[in-house]
Amino acid sequence: MILQTGADKAAYYEAWAKMMVTIWEEKVMIMNIRDTGDLLRSFQYQVIASAGGDIGKIVFTYMYYGRMVDMGVRRGVKQGQQNTRRKPWYNKPWYHSVKLLTEKTAALYGEEFKIMMHETMNSSAMSF
Repeated sequence: MILQTGADKAAYYEAWAKMMVTIWEEKVMIMNIRDTGDLLRSFQYQVIASAGGDIGKIVFTYMYYGRMVDMGVRRGVKQGQQNTRRKPWYNKPWYHSVKLLTEKTAALYGEEFKIMMHETMNSSAMSF
């Protein structure tokens, strides 16, 4: 699969970001991290394209207290004062997915580069 246009790339990263939010939502529900439901409703993402349609970055936003739950930190409780149980909804799926996205992106851009070089070499050979 080769992403030909900036729109193709944007759609690919849009789908990846949406999948990441879905994974987080499922983890939050499975781990029962939903006292008020605010964290679950707070997940948002934005795919930001740079000039030429290349994706500059993907920005995720959600309520910060979700990270505290992930790390096992509770409000008003000092470290070591009380046993708090981590509910790791964030780190493991995040780093695994970013690794996969990085590998896929490298493969896609590598393939795109090979095609560009092949076309350049062919057009150069024809001009002699």
